Amino acid sequence: MDKKISFAWSLGVGLIFFVLSLVIFISGFGNSGTQAPLMSYVMVFLSGTLIGAVLVYFLRLSEQAALFKVTLISFGVSIPFAIFGLVFGGVVGGIGLFLLVVSPSVFITGLGHYLGRIFIRK
Repeated sequence: MDKKISFAWSLGVGLIFFVLSLVIFISGFGNSGTQAPLMSYVMVFLSGTLIGAVLVYFLRLSEQAALFKVTLISFGVSIPFAIFGLVFGGVVGGIGLFLLVVSPSVFITGLGHYLGRIFIRK
């Protein structure tokens, strides 16, 4: 693909993760976690931004439209795992939040991209 996606989109993904965290805490726990320190919200945003940067990186590597779609689908599959890590990672603090949110999402997105690359060539 000739058009390259800007890394500025990763900030949008970070904002989406921040909004998703607020929605989950309000709907699941009945409050927005107002007693949580500001650093927790900053870590959620930074985790989402890092996930978005990795997504943009893999999308920029996609030469074909089919590989682009496979990468987006694998990112969509990784979101529930990241949200699960978001809910339980907050219990162990910022580092746990960062590791439990970013690790599964980056792994699944990368795995989907590289498996798609292997199978699309054949």
